[in-house]
Amino acid sequence: MKWNFWKDSSKDASMVENRHKHLSGCEGNSRELRSWSNLPVDAFNIIGRQLDFIKRVCKNSRKIQAIGPNFETLPVPWLLEHSWGFDGSVYSLCSFHLPIENQSHVTYNEIEGKEMNDAVICASKFGWLLLQKSTSSFFYNPYTNTIIKLPDLDINFNRSTFSAVPTSPDCVCFAIQSSKNSSKMWLSTCQPGDRKWSTTVKFAGPKRAVEDVVYSNGTFYCVFTGGALGAFCVAHRYWSLLTGVDLIPAVLYDSRAHMVESNGQLWIVYRSGFKCFEVFNFDWSKRNWDKTYALGCKAFFLSCTSFSVSAEGKTSGFAERIYYHCDTYSSYYSLKTKQSHQCTFYPRVTKRGPERVWIQPPEI
Repeated sequence: MKWNFWKDSSKDASMVENRHKHLSGCEGNSRELRSWSNLPVDAFNIIGRQLDFIKRVCKNSRKIQAIGPNFETLPVPWLLEHSWGFDGSVYSLCSFHLPIENQSHVTYNEIEGKEMNDAVICASKFGWLLLQKSTSSFFYNPYTNTIIKLPDLDINFNRSTFSAVPTSPDCVCFAIQSSKNSSKMWLSTCQPGDRKWSTTVKFAGPKRAVEDVVYSNGTFYCVFTGGALGAFCVAHRYWSLLTGVDLIPAVLYDSRAHMVESNGQLWIVYRSGFKCFEVFNFDWSKRNWDKTYALGCKAFFLSCTSFSVSAEGKTSGFAERIYYHCDTYSSYYSLKTKQSHQCTFYPRVTKRGPERVWIQPPEI
């Protein structure tokens, strides 16, 4: 059996599968392709000691080459696949997929703290991940293998995010718990280095489940089932419900809202039907969501944290697109053609594979 430690993302899935079938059919060349997650931990340890993240595979020679200061990629998020390994110690396995360079980088790092095993990703911003397991949460930078632990939280929150780079004194973590079964909701905040979260505060809620949270200009905005929008001002610790409830068509209630922020503007995106999407922009004067049929010079990347990317100049090819994860592929929906298309520059993964999120590239 041969382990393939490089990925050629420039080929589409069918070409790769045909090539593998051809190789396996050649006499003396039979091999089985296996997932990274099935590689024995000992083998990863050996490889991990020889590699670091800023090395990549040269497509022509298959040799490891360092990424120099002239390495460039477009300012769009990378695709991160993350999973955990455990053999008495905890390991973080990350596969980074660059959309334009058609390159994949794999890291496998030991993590101190068995309690972190199987933590799930809640947010991805500034190249950092916010992960949660039960009432425990922590920041993790997969590029540097840095961990910043947070105090235990006394509520099982629905959604959480953060405002700035975790190493910045301006970083504030925000957690919210809200349910359709209760007219009350609970909010809590903390900063890295705090010994405990702020006292969990109970507010009157819209009696809806919170679906997404974003941060903008000192305020955390929360969108609930049906489109109700609330705001929590960090400086004054003040909560307000900005709208009424049931602002969007009821047919979309079964679809989770993804909220996107860009320069003070807010959008919510819903999946409608099979691989189709509807987009609403918040009208601050009317305090209502207006359906929109174009993004302009923007592209949206939907995940636990969603990103808005400028689509001008070098990135103009991304304009009017919504990128999302679906089954075994990452895909995009074009607001121009009203159709979804498979992303050939992101790899195919198994349905029960690792978590997939968008992550902002490191500063190299």
